[in-house]
Amino acid sequence: MNRKEIISLIILILVMAFAGYKYINRTFTETKSKYLLDTIVEISATSHSKGINRQIDSVFVYIEKLESKLDEYDANSWISRLNSSSGPSFPMDPDAYAILRIADSLYTMTNGSFDITIKPVFDLWGFSSESPTVPDSLLIKEEMKKVGFERVRYDKNRIYLPKGMQLTFGAIAKGYILDRARDYMLSHHLEKGYINCRSSMTFFGSKVPQVVYIQHPRKTDDSIASFRVTNMSIGTSGDYQQFFELDGVRYHHILDAKTGYPMPNNYSVTVTHSSAAWADGLSTALFVMDPNLGLDKIKSLPACNAVIYYDQNGSPVSLKTLGMKNLGLNERI
Repeated sequence: MNRKEIISLIILILVMAFAGYKYINRTFTETKSKYLLDTIVEISATSHSKGINRQIDSVFVYIEKLESKLDEYDANSWISRLNSSSGPSFPMDPDAYAILRIADSLYTMTNGSFDITIKPVFDLWGFSSESPTVPDSLLIKEEMKKVGFERVRYDKNRIYLPKGMQLTFGAIAKGYILDRARDYMLSHHLEKGYINCRSSMTFFGSKVPQVVYIQHPRKTDDSIASFRVTNMSIGTSGDYQQFFELDGVRYHHILDAKTGYPMPNNYSVTVTHSSAAWADGLSTALFVMDPNLGLDKIKSLPACNAVIYYDQNGSPVSLKTLGMKNLGLNERI
C-alpha cells in the first residue's frame, strides 16, 4: 500500500468514526402542548431517545398528578380536603409543605399583604365564575376575620388551621409544579428544553439565550417589553388575567390581603428567578406592594430581577431592577 492509499484509508477511517460519533450522539427535539393548570402548557425538549414523544407525554402525566393534589377546585385534591376538613389538624403533604414554606416567607416580606389564607374573601368576588361581582363591604369585613397566615401552624407532619380558615395555592402552585416537572425531565434524560404556561415558564439545559415577551396589560395581542434569559424561570402577575369592569372601574383577582380588595394602580409584575415557584410567588407578592418598596425588598435576593408596570396619570410606567438591563430589557411603553 503506497503513501497515497494510506492517507486515503486514514481519512476514510476518520470520516467513518466521526459519522459513528454523530450517530451515537444524535438528538431529537419535540414540542407538544396540552390543556393543564387551567391554561395551555407547552413543553419542548431535546433527548437522545427516539421515544421523545412518549417522554414528553410522561411529563404531562406527572404534571397532572401534581395538579390533582394542589388544585383547590378539585374536590379530591389535598388542598380541597384540607379546606373542607372539620378537625383541628390535617396530615401534611410534602409538596404542600414546600409551598407553605415559600408562602410563609412572602407573607413576612409583604407584611401580610400576600396571604394564602385570603381564599374566603377571594371566593366572595367570584372571579372563577361567569358572574363576578363586587361583594358587599360588610361581607368582606366579615370574611376578613378568617384571614391571617400568622395563625396557621404547620410542620412536616401536620397542619393546623383555625375554624373557617381556608388556603389557596393559586399564586405559587403553577410555578412549583413547573419546578418539579423540570427536575423530572432532567432525571429522565431530557437534557434541555422549556415548559411554558403563559404566566409561568422555565428554561433549562441550553447555552443559547431565550427571548421572553411580557404581555401588554392593555393590548391583548401585543407585548410591552422583551428580554433574554438563559436557564431561568419567569413568573408574571397582571390585572388583565382575571378581571371585570363596573362603572369604569377594573376589578382584578389579585387582592391585597390587608383590605380584601384588588390592589390598585399596579398593572403587571414580571420576575426572573432560578425557581419557577419563587418567580410565581414573588410576582404576586410584588404586585400587592408599592413598586418602590417591592423592588427594595428583592434587592437582597440572589439572581432575582423584576420589572413592575403601574399606573401614572392614566399611562403605564415601569420600575425595574438594575439586572434587567443586563437581560437586555427592551420596553415599548
